[in-house]
Amino acid sequence: MSNRINRKHLFWFLPVAALVISVLLLQGVFSRKQTSFREISPYEGVLDITEEDFSDEVVNVQNNWDFYPGVLYDSADFASGNVGEKEAPEVSSSDFSYGTYRLLIRAQPNQYYTICGFSVDYATRVFVNGSEVASFGKVADTPEASEPQVGYMTLPLFSGENGEIEIIYQYANYVHREGGFIQPTYLSTPQNMENFKAGNDLVSLSVSGGLLLLMLYFLLSAAVQRKPEFLCLAFCCLLMGLRDQNFYNIHLLAPNFSWYIKYRVFILVVMLLPVSILLLLKSMYSKATKQWPLYAYLSIVFIASILILVIPTQDVVLVSTTVYYISIPYLLYLLIGVALYYWKQRHLDSADLLTLTGFFVMLGALLYEAFLTGRSAEVTHYGAAAFGMLGFVLFTSIAVSLRAQAREVAFAESRSRSNMLERMNRMNMDFLHKVAHELKTPLTVISGYAQLTGIQLAANNLSSETPENLKTIQQEAQRLANMVTRLMEYSYGQKRDLTFSRIHVQELLNSVEAIAAPMCMKNNTLVEIVCSDCSDIHGNFEMLLQIFINLVVNANKHTRDGTITVSASDAESPQNVVFRVSDTGSSIADEHLPHIFEEGYSASGSSGLGLVICKEAVEAHNGRIWVEKTDEKGTVFSFTIPKEGEEG
Repeated sequence: MSNRINRKHLFWFLPVAALVISVLLLQGVFSRKQTSFREISPYEGVLDITEEDFSDEVVNVQNNWDFYPGVLYDSADFASGNVGEKEAPEVSSSDFSYGTYRLLIRAQPNQYYTICGFSVDYATRVFVNGSEVASFGKVADTPEASEPQVGYMTLPLFSGENGEIEIIYQYANYVHREGGFIQPTYLSTPQNMENFKAGNDLVSLSVSGGLLLLMLYFLLSAAVQRKPEFLCLAFCCLLMGLRDQNFYNIHLLAPNFSWYIKYRVFILVVMLLPVSILLLLKSMYSKATKQWPLYAYLSIVFIASILILVIPTQDVVLVSTTVYYISIPYLLYLLIGVALYYWKQRHLDSADLLTLTGFFVMLGALLYEAFLTGRSAEVTHYGAAAFGMLGFVLFTSIAVSLRAQAREVAFAESRSRSNMLERMNRMNMDFLHKVAHELKTPLTVISGYAQLTGIQLAANNLSSETPENLKTIQQEAQRLANMVTRLMEYSYGQKRDLTFSRIHVQELLNSVEAIAAPMCMKNNTLVEIVCSDCSDIHGNFEMLLQIFINLVVNANKHTRDGTITVSASDAESPQNVVFRVSDTGSSIADEHLPHIFEEGYSASGSSGLGLVICKEAVEAHNGRIWVEKTDEKGTVFSFTIPKEGEEG
């Protein structure tokens, strides 16, 4: 059963592991920084690359361009000298909604280069050597005339005879209050840049595409297995896949797609990322915290989501940031609840460690991204949490697989124990029918002597036998009362669930004698108990009593005018107590001996369940049962039960 369960959950886990590992390998091989990569900085708006060797490297041009805020200049303006003074380097573009950037590159004559990077937020117009080469949206000096758009630029450059390249960015940003800043701008030869861009695209497509495939896989798992954590995992993968703007803006949506819808949806995606992680944490530890904080938190998120769709674009980032801050106290609440949950459990298994490791990896990536968003254009556009999400999915999927396997193993063991209890109940019914028959013996004696005494009293003919008759009635009544008491203790005094605890061997064997002795009187067979100062054992009282009853009943079937001895010894094994049930009856035939513990097998025409139940009950105690001896002098059944403190 265990091997079958392992294979079943291995098949569930393998697609997840294969996809995650493949994506990570692709990222490692085709990273955006696979080429030799370094940063260079312009000085006073001039970038001198005459001595640079771009044969095998890509450079990141720092944002030290000449900046002219609040004006829109083109090449003609600079050529005619009709421009104002540029701002000092310490002036931030975040204070201006529109402006102009200019960079002059000095290179070797007649050389070809390529620059690439995202456009300036949120409308951009690009001039190279006097010609307009790219336009994203519409740049204007008023919000009404401006049209925002974002795109990824790949611009060819040629240094010409004089070796100079002039690049001018005009930007207009009325979307939010942070102005417009130049994104990371990469410069190299056309061939290097093509390789760089191809690696960049492959990383975006593989990571985001892989996350969307995982989303579909988890959605299918949620539909089949009906587990909320799979639905939350699918939600997490969807949001993380859309987080990469290169994938979301360039590869997923058409260039003419409505920017206002695109932008609001993207901000909504960024806002819901921490929400999805917290929902997953709550779903996996639903009993660790109360429900009402979740409802309050989701109500705030719902209101914020509606606001993002309807309020002015300049305020949507503020709403998204607010939800991030509100998520922090709810995260702390969940972490405290999970910590208390594990503290109460006093147990942390492999699945728990994997789950918590995955969560901390994911939360660390989210916090890193939240801290650098707006400070690092690389993080702002590409995100930093996608790889944390892949690691999180890998850890979590292993944990889910382990938990599902553990649940099925526990279910299988529970079903096996339930079947054993059902068989025991059937045997109990047979046993009670037999005991009811045996109860007639003392009742018949009592009735007979009572009638005789009544006749003597009626005839006023009392004799010396009358006191003896009354004494016999009293003895039989006491014996009957003892039998009924023991039966009540057996039937109702023990718990029906399989609880294991310390058991005194002498007390157990006394109960065996009280119940078994009357059953054996019919065959004139005595029941003897042999036990002295035996160690306590660890087990289930009712189950052990059933073992002895089954063995004594079997022995009594083949013993007349003899003795059945029940003994216990703790000197033969340091870990176990050895019990024996021996009789002086007939032996077990050789052809039956190998099959006596097989279900349904019986040489006498009975149900064949008695010894099967004995075997299962002994094994449930981590013990062993066997036939120690069988010959013309009788049969000895032996079994072991762990001593208290040695059961592990």
